[in-house]
Amino acid sequence: MDVRDAKAQLRSALKNRRDSLNQELQEEEAKKILPLIVSLPAWQNSQVVCLYASFAGELPTQRLLHSALQSGKKLLLPRVNPHHQPSLHEVYDLEKLVLSPLGILEPAESSPQVSPQKVDFFLVPGIAFDKQGNRLGHGSGFYDRLLAQIKSGAFCLGYAHDFQMVPMIPHEAHDIRVHAVATPTGIIQTQPAS
Repeated sequence: MDVRDAKAQLRSALKNRRDSLNQELQEEEAKKILPLIVSLPAWQNSQVVCLYASFAGELPTQRLLHSALQSGKKLLLPRVNPHHQPSLHEVYDLEKLVLSPLGILEPAESSPQVSPQKVDFFLVPGIAFDKQGNRLGHGSGFYDRLLAQIKSGAFCLGYAHDFQMVPMIPHEAHDIRVHAVATPTGIIQTQPAS
């Protein structure tokens, strides 16, 4: 089985499991993770954070979005454009987010755009992660294109349920690794394979 087939199989199995969770459990898990993330030195020392609005069964990010705004950090969210490079835009008010054609809440196109080079801390979604920092996304390459543009000192944190941590994710040269993964039971520091 080639890498793409292996990824597709793993993506399908974990997405089905994740999507079967009820909203109440999802919110409980997100509530457990919030204090773990905000106590990370990488979060506390960051001035510009790039988060995302969860959708379609993803672990909720609402609490973290509010926390970023309340703590005075500059909050950026991506705009998803399937045909162009991803763009990051500043968010001042979560009520002003608009629904994209994909059903994802994102900043309005008129929101100030900010370079990925300015970001200190990235929250990275995924369907699965492994302890080497590999990530399995939705397969569009959106976050790989985005993370390929960041400064070297930026901290990338995966965000997932415990069952989304798997022993090994098949990966390709263009895949970008995360530094750690936040789950309801703790922060897992990743060790890139040598």
